[in-house]
Amino acid sequence: MFNMSDSTLTSYFSNIIYHFYESTSLMIKQGEQWGFNVQNDYFRAISFQYPSDVVVNYDTQEKLQNLLVPVIDHIPFNRAISSNQFVRSDKGVVLIMIGHTKEELLDCTKAVCSTALKLIDEQLPGSQIRIGIGTLESGLKGIATTYKNAIQATDVGEKFKKERRILDYIGMEIYSAINAMVIAYGDSLIRSILLQLTEEEQTILGKYYKCKELVPETAAALGISEEKVLHCLKQIKDRVGLDVHDTEDSFKLHFIMIAKRVLDKEKRRR
Repeated sequence: MFNMSDSTLTSYFSNIIYHFYESTSLMIKQGEQWGFNVQNDYFRAISFQYPSDVVVNYDTQEKLQNLLVPVIDHIPFNRAISSNQFVRSDKGVVLIMIGHTKEELLDCTKAVCSTALKLIDEQLPGSQIRIGIGTLESGLKGIATTYKNAIQATDVGEKFKKERRILDYIGMEIYSAINAMVIAYGDSLIRSILLQLTEEEQTILGKYYKCKELVPETAAALGISEEKVLHCLKQIKDRVGLDVHDTEDSFKLHFIMIAKRVLDKEKRRR
């Protein structure tokens, strides 16, 4: 077992993530003391995050961190290190997994996530904590990158895939791009198009895309007739000139509804 009494793995990773170091060579040497080569070995962050509207403090993070300690047993390299390993984030904690190969980390990621989800649901029922999986990275910059990606996976997942509890950054990357576009241009889109629709039309259109553009499912979800749904979609075409049956027009309308949802959530966060 590696045991450094004057430091912890938490402080080591925190210094890298927040760039609280002056010498790259010193960080490489310290990694070697822990038993890994920071330049050549691989790292993957797994984040455990409360929803954005939950107030998270030190005690909340400490409780979550202590709860999750058993997941370290699934990571051969990490379990050989006697040290605190969780890094704190605004809405929870993050574990940095270490492996000599990508395959090592790929093999244990599923076990870490499934065990963590089980522990969370058993001991923190109703908390709706999401698990974010970062990218596989090497190097000092790579550690900061996988940490950022793991947190971003949960942030974006909360907006676009609320039903999912485990979110891989790779799968959520397209949503990250959409989120960035929405923040940059969504407000002007809403002003130019969405505000020309009535509240009822916006509701029906949003549910139409939520129901995978199926009219019967949309009608059933809203408790209205299929005729009313079809009439609403026709009215939308008449008002803004965009037809849900045209591929390009439908993409624009769907993007606008996503923009509305994202911007509404951003307003609630402030």
